[in-house]
Amino acid sequence: MSTSVSKDAAGSILSPRPMVRVISVYLFYLLGAALALGAVACGGPNADRETKPAPTVTASPRPEPPQPDLHGFSFPIVGGCLPTSERLIPNAPRTYRNGVHEGIDFYQSDNCTKITGGTEVVAAKAGRVIRADLEYVDLTAKTVQAYLNNPNTEHSLDQFRGRQVWIDHGAGVVTRYCHLSGIAPGITTDLAVAVGQLIAFVGESGTPTSTRKPGTEYHLHFEVRVGDSYLGKGLPAKQVRPLYRELFGVTGK
Repeated sequence: MSTSVSKDAAGSILSPRPMVRVISVYLFYLLGAALALGAVACGGPNADRETKPAPTVTASPRPEPPQPDLHGFSFPIVGGCLPTSERLIPNAPRTYRNGVHEGIDFYQSDNCTKITGGTEVVAAKAGRVIRADLEYVDLTAKTVQAYLNNPNTEHSLDQFRGRQVWIDHGAGVVTRYCHLSGIAPGITTDLAVAVGQLIAFVGESGTPTSTRKPGTEYHLHFEVRVGDSYLGKGLPAKQVRPLYRELFGVTGK
């Protein structure tokens, strides 16, 4: 078989390298065009990438509200104790106003210490003062009768509690100190107080009897409010008393 060789005009044999280069360039462009067409047919340069779903956004759980801490309280009168009579604890009937008692009454006649007008009242637990009746005006027989005519409104009940100090202990727990004769110097709203700190003095303000027989109703009415209610609401005495024993850390029978 004969092989043809290209020659120039002078008859010299031409080198094959320029022709090879031309063919290589041509093939390179053909390959590039083929690849481009293939990519378009398959959906573009990103077609082989897996489509990932958008991340799911979940709401953060709401924190649980703090639970009331009904421990670590001290008696609001130094040396005091729980009364023995069921009439002096929560839920005892109060016929004069067609209602029930909402706290503990500390009378000298049924307690472990002397209690009279002017006896010191202390904070049962550390907290912040949210009410202090510094400008309290004593009730008269006429105003008492007006409240007795409609005794169970919030306003009437508040008036029957007389001069008061309220302390917020957090988590919805508030203590109320009622029927006070006076408030200790320096006690004002927003004041932080420590357990056992002097806040007020025993009196009889707000009691109907005080307008008829002054000096015969000296006692401290002490309430523990939990949210919109009071500790032990609706329970019989045999269930209420243990709650307050636990509140004050009273041991034994």
